[in-house]
Amino acid sequence: MKKIYFSFCGMLVFGMAFGQKNTATMAPKNSVSFDKKAPHGVIAEPKGITLWQNDFSNPTQWSNSNFPSGTPPHSAGDWTVTTNLSAVPVTALAPAAHTTAANGYALIDSDGAGATATQNAQIVFNQNIDLSAEPLVVMVFQQSHRRYAESTYVVYSTNGGTTWQEVEVNAGMTVNTNTTNPATVQVNLSSQIGGQDSVRIGFKYTGQYDWFWAVDDVKLMQPDDYDLAVTGVYWGSTGSWGERMPYYKIPTAQVTEINFGGVISNFGALNQTAQFGVQATPYTSGSAPTLVVAGTFDTLECTAAFTPAATVTNYTVSCGVQSANTDANPADNTIANAATIGVNNNIYARDLGTLASGSYNQGMGFEVGNIFDIFGADYLSAIDVYLHPNTNPGTEMFVKLYSIDPATGDFVFVDESSPYVVTGNDIDALVTLPLAGGAVALNPGEPYLVVAYSNGDGGATDDLVVGTAGVSAAQTSYYYDMTNSTWYYTTSTPMVRMNFSNASISENNTINTFNVSPNPANGNATIELTGNSAAEVSISIIDLTGKEVYNTALSALNGAASISVDTQKFGNGLYMVTVSSNGSAVTKKLVVKN
Repeated sequence: MKKIYFSFCGMLVFGMAFGQKNTATMAPKNSVSFDKKAPHGVIAEPKGITLWQNDFSNPTQWSNSNFPSGTPPHSAGDWTVTTNLSAVPVTALAPAAHTTAANGYALIDSDGAGATATQNAQIVFNQNIDLSAEPLVVMVFQQSHRRYAESTYVVYSTNGGTTWQEVEVNAGMTVNTNTTNPATVQVNLSSQIGGQDSVRIGFKYTGQYDWFWAVDDVKLMQPDDYDLAVTGVYWGSTGSWGERMPYYKIPTAQVTEINFGGVISNFGALNQTAQFGVQATPYTSGSAPTLVVAGTFDTLECTAAFTPAATVTNYTVSCGVQSANTDANPADNTIANAATIGVNNNIYARDLGTLASGSYNQGMGFEVGNIFDIFGADYLSAIDVYLHPNTNPGTEMFVKLYSIDPATGDFVFVDESSPYVVTGNDIDALVTLPLAGGAVALNPGEPYLVVAYSNGDGGATDDLVVGTAGVSAAQTSYYYDMTNSTWYYTTSTPMVRMNFSNASISENNTINTFNVSPNPANGNATIELTGNSAAEVSISIIDLTGKEVYNTALSALNGAASISVDTQKFGNGLYMVTVSSNGSAVTKKLVVKN
């Protein structure tokens, strides 16, 4: 595991009202670092005429330039042309799957250069390209890339390489996410290199201990006249936090209006009037017809919001773009399943639901979670957390609820769970932890932050790894590093959810406390309980593999009770004692040393 470095994450100042959102830097690089295999991307090539192309099969046609006096100054981590398909440093994007990767592709590996190295380097085609008869030019290339804080550029020269200009690409890509393997990028360079007779093109990378960028199969093409695409969907509900946030699971008490916008790109040669539309039966809406200039993109907002019915159901959202012209590439005009929104009784979730990655702090203490806007009064009783497969059994974890101070924007502690020790059965699964104080009233018109956290094990293991799924807007999901007492924002959405399933105050009759002694136990342990529950109270002891080694129950609990457990029947080691009643549970560790 790498050490986490923060030197390039300049601290910003807290102290803003929450209407302006809490301010923090983005999460440290390795706070989100476990990936599942990325799918191969569907490559949608433009249908225009190819004017020039190169697949890096002849490395002598490409030249490196490093800038030791640039910003940042280049020190190490140069561009290379390689045929090694496994040279990509991110497992989810290896082996490289560009169409002609086996013949060679260009790679710059900031991660491999180390934490102190800085990159300011470009690789350029070293021969002139004559485009004097071509006023309209689109550059198309394949890439694989993991995003952090670097900048990636297409560079071009119109005077044979004497001077160079640059156009940034991937700027809108979310921190700590991957492209598909490969992804296709189109950049309209008509105004930059169209009609020029001494054109050279290339790629530039600036960064420090970021990830990597690989490029291949570069083409200059004549664009079609008409080529619109839906390249993103901007949807969600906006509350007092001030940011439109998508909620993939919505409790009936939190149903409110949802707004939709589409990011429409015009890859064609001509300006077009476009209209974006959304359908989520029975809802349909469209944007006003809007002119999208050739080679640019714009966000087109639907004129009507969607308010789901406050009944349990799922809505599948489809969207598309249309114009009066025949599109050259209609396959990218629609997204058949842009989102699925589930209205349910209890769960409030911002994550996509399918594990993509994980947030951790290499065994040191941290908190991670999401802001939720509350639209209807309700009582929160528990928080759900998805544990990434790299979580260590035996980890002691907690969940916590914060309100937000409207004057300062500070996170204000409200309640948390009792400590919970992770078992083998909890790994790669959703865990529900009740708040220790029972149901907490949440006020409509206010935002709250819910987090999962661990105090860490000093770096002995990865300890707690919280699953992530989906993308968060900046400063809507947060990460707290206990090693430097610093809040960061993360744009990978933690799988941390509000759970209102036991949120009625009248249902909160349960176990108040229990204790296990002696601990460590040698031959015998006593479980002492106090509380008031008319329902059955069950006591379960589970080992770290998830196997239950002891179970008993009380028909009810009114006051105090004491249960003796013969630990000689257990092997030495760490066990979890769980006492549950009426839908809530409390877990504590038991060490057996017979």
